[in-house]
Amino acid sequence: MRVVYLADAPYIHTRRWVEHFASAGWEAHVVSFRPAAIEGAEVHHIHGLERLGKLRYLAHARRVRRLVRQLQPDLLHAMHLTSYGFLATLCGRRPLLTSVWGTDILEAPGISPLHGRITRHALAKADQITATGLRLANATLPYAPEATPVTVVPYGVDLDRFRPQPRETTGGPIVVGSVGRLSPEKGFDVLLRAAASLVGDGVPIRIVLAGDGPEREKLTRLAGELGIVEAVGFLGEIEHADVPSTLAGLDIFAIPSTAEGFGVAAIEAAAMTLPVVGSDVHGIPDVVTDGRTGILTPPGDAGALAASILTLVGNAELRATLGAAGRALVEERYRWEENAAQMERIYAQLVESFTEETARATVTKG
Repeated sequence: MRVVYLADAPYIHTRRWVEHFASAGWEAHVVSFRPAAIEGAEVHHIHGLERLGKLRYLAHARRVRRLVRQLQPDLLHAMHLTSYGFLATLCGRRPLLTSVWGTDILEAPGISPLHGRITRHALAKADQITATGLRLANATLPYAPEATPVTVVPYGVDLDRFRPQPRETTGGPIVVGSVGRLSPEKGFDVLLRAAASLVGDGVPIRIVLAGDGPEREKLTRLAGELGIVEAVGFLGEIEHADVPSTLAGLDIFAIPSTAEGFGVAAIEAAAMTLPVVGSDVHGIPDVVTDGRTGILTPPGDAGALAASILTLVGNAELRATLGAAGRALVEERYRWEENAAQMERIYAQLVESFTEETARATVTKG
């Protein structure tokens, strides 16, 4: 069986899905506007006209359509609705599976009437839709046809890799950290402001941020303006394989996003028994249960975030209790092998249904 993905090749979640199905025996091709190698798959990098920004998706639509027709996939899987999902509708290939990931459904439809129409069009052409969490699925339903199923398929965690590890008890500062792209919606400026208020009150904490992105320079400058340069560590971008060892050096995980479709970083942290402090927004409450596996705060509220961190800094027993409950939640709902098996069933059902439909049409025509 051959599957063609329309998705950003460098994105870790693209790579995880593609590598899984390639290892399961599928012939996997990835059509991507950003270059990257993916083990077991052939990546077709669509380059040129970068100056056009998002409009280059439309400018290259005919080229992508020709490529998809040449590949003749048994299944076309578009990841991210308003870019690759829309592009997939122009390829004229079925079955089409479209996965919504976050801001593509939570924010994009409201940018303009045109974005709203693009959203509805992309969903109307999909034969099935997946979303990473319940809240994301519910946000998708108003834009999708009633007859098209929206199935929740989370990004699971490899519990053998993300497992509890002993933490050093050196008597040093409590380490609060996060792993993610340094972009505006991640809210790391709010975390730095919360940290500044705590450091100013003499609370022994250190902030560690692993990731890179457009906000790196701004956040570095903000740390200097707040006078907490010595208390903040910017690790830069790390490989996904190194995330467990990075998390092992934390005491508290923070996800202060203002927009977050799911929050896979939070469940990876929870799998390692870290208590999570996060924003009560979009998909984060799907993966962080307030008062049970972590503490939720209003997005953008540095004071509330600081208060929640302070609660955990001063209570090692609470940190351990929340962390243990977080691990149990991940074991119950977010095992990678179970989530992958769910996606495998969706692939099989789509391919089977369209194979049967084609056979019936051939018989009728004859």
